[in-house]
Amino acid sequence: MKKLFYIGAMSALLLAACGEEKVEETDKAQEELDKAKEKEVEQANKEAELKAKEEEERKAKEVEEKAGDLAEKEITVNEAKEIFEDWLSENDKLVSLTIENGEIKAVINLGPNKFNLPLENMAVTSYSSVSDALLEEEGWNTLTIEYVGVGTVSMDISEKESNELGMNYFPVATITEKLK
Repeated sequence: MKKLFYIGAMSALLLAACGEEKVEETDKAQEELDKAKEKEVEQANKEAELKAKEEEERKAKEVEEKAGDLAEKEITVNEAKEIFEDWLSENDKLVSLTIENGEIKAVINLGPNKFNLPLENMAVTSYSSVSDALLEEEGWNTLTIEYVGVGTVSMDISEKESNELGMNYFPVATITEKLK
């Protein structure tokens, strides 16, 4: 009986020792798994950072190319002057016209009109007509027209709208609002 007890006790000790080894092995395996996961996360973060950096560089290059395209295609003063003269009434005078960094700046002195319309209405009509023609051209971003004694209207090309025929225009209500 003592032998049986001794064998049982030894077996229990042996099983306990094996259990500890298994627990240690399990802990080591879990640590290795955790380290592998950390490496995967680090690698994924590095890849995400690299992708973000590449995207940022691509966008910067795109902006540079667009700026270069604008510089190459920038509307000339003579082209813009021709458009203005085509759309001004016979009593209106183009005082000055400049183009700088994609901004067309003009000063117009509105003359008397045969319909006795208020000068504000004439300025809105003039801006609308000239801008409709300029929106067909490339090479500019902003159109600023000062109407002597009336006010100034400035609109960015991004404010344009398109009608059902695909023609671009600046809304008259917006032009009227911006006339200061």
